[in-house]
Amino acid sequence: MNAGPIYRIESLTKVYRSSEVEVHALRGVDLEIEAGEFIVLLGPSGSGKSTLVNILGGLDTASDGHVFFRDEEITDLSKGDLTRYRREHVGFVFQFYNLVPSLTALENVALVTEIARDPMDAGEALELAGLAAERHDHFPAQLSGGEQQRVAIARAIAKKPEVLLCDEPTGALDSKTGIRVLEALASINREFGTTVLVITHNVAVGGMADRVIHFADGRVARIDRNETRQAPASIAW
Repeated sequence: MNAGPIYRIESLTKVYRSSEVEVHALRGVDLEIEAGEFIVLLGPSGSGKSTLVNILGGLDTASDGHVFFRDEEITDLSKGDLTRYRREHVGFVFQFYNLVPSLTALENVALVTEIARDPMDAGEALELAGLAAERHDHFPAQLSGGEQQRVAIARAIAKKPEVLLCDEPTGALDSKTGIRVLEALASINREFGTTVLVITHNVAVGGMADRVIHFADGRVARIDRNETRQAPASIAW
């Protein structure tokens, strides 16, 4: 599965400044993430998980340190090059679905396929994300929370990203629906070799990962490796 590190993170630091207050969100993080891994990030709120993922995805910038995507240092990129990097290599899934309410599920996904270099068919992406074909022409208000999240996943994978970054993708869902969303993420990782990072507060989700990275106070506290990955359906929510 692995083909060397897709991310190499060296001494990564992020400090947020507001008037005279400094918040140290990341404190010298060193980490490698292998291509094709399924990673779960655990830790309390404010421990640095989202800041790390936002920097990896080009949504935020580092205060110090280096991040390499394959052999390209993304911490040195201009705003324009960061936009290109996000568009070509990274898909995002958030807790809240951010769908366009006036567009159908299919049209929401098609928004991405129109600007991607080599996209998959929007309907195919929805099927891969587990949304039934008869729901493709429904508007977000006509879909359940789990169905909306699957549209968001389809939108993220339609451009065939190498990396899928997910921040609390099941945070607003009940256990049954959340497991279906996790199954969609696991399927994409398995079928396409997409590197998947999932931030969650649910410790049990760590069972489906190759590695679980625990954050505390802006640092990597420990890393656990699973010898075998648990199926999402067997996770005790």
